[in-house]
Amino acid sequence: MAFQPALATRPCHNSLMEAREEPATRAVHPAVLVIEDDGVIRKAVARHLEESLAADVRSCADLEAGLRAPSPDVIVLDLGLPDADGLEALVRLRHAMPSALILVATAHGTLADRVEGLRQGADDYVVKPFSLLELEARVQALLRRRLPAVAPEPAELLWDEGARHVLRQGEPLPLTPLEYLVFSALASRPGQALSRPELLRLVIGPNFYGYERLIDVHVGHLRHKLCASDAFRYIATVRGYGYRWDGPELRQEGSGRAR
Repeated sequence: MAFQPALATRPCHNSLMEAREEPATRAVHPAVLVIEDDGVIRKAVARHLEESLAADVRSCADLEAGLRAPSPDVIVLDLGLPDADGLEALVRLRHAMPSALILVATAHGTLADRVEGLRQGADDYVVKPFSLLELEARVQALLRRRLPAVAPEPAELLWDEGARHVLRQGEPLPLTPLEYLVFSALASRPGQALSRPELLRLVIGPNFYGYERLIDVHVGHLRHKLCASDAFRYIATVRGYGYRWDGPELRQEGSGRAR
């Protein structure tokens, strides 16, 4: 590209200086460094990434200014810089900022050029002239690589009917056989009020009479095991009648193992 002495001597421009210095903000505003000697392209790329990705963008006209910038998440690098010959800029940036992901923007997009650039430390290539939407998509793809792998959190409550147990946050609850039967009777009828005699019949059998307060005892124990910090989170009391499952509707797994 044509040499632009006025631009080449400018320091890096930081579009969001205050946000860039705050580590907590960086997760919301990814840091991008654009090193491009063409002023029109540089400003268009910086503006687009700021608006589309809410990125904290620093832009520089030459390699030396870029090397003085803090290491960003992603670097958009033009290989036709006035103070670096071809892949020299890529090699020096990779050495200086090993954790940054580098997207090379170049007019020389032959297969041999791309392969050599990848060998020298580029993470991706975009060939000029490029669409700003393509550039945005490639920067987004690189940013996704920086996200730590997060294991999915276990469901708050799972009911494995086949194994006859209930799991909270992936851990089985130590329910007695009667507590499990009370849980099963209530959780299988979400939102439905069950009287004490009806619960007693479902849990112990149709020929059992009296001792309806046994249900109260087992419900109390069950509540504590389901959520000790909020005893009424899952099982509501229907005054003068019985109980109702007010927790989420639970899928009944029948495989004999928790999922």
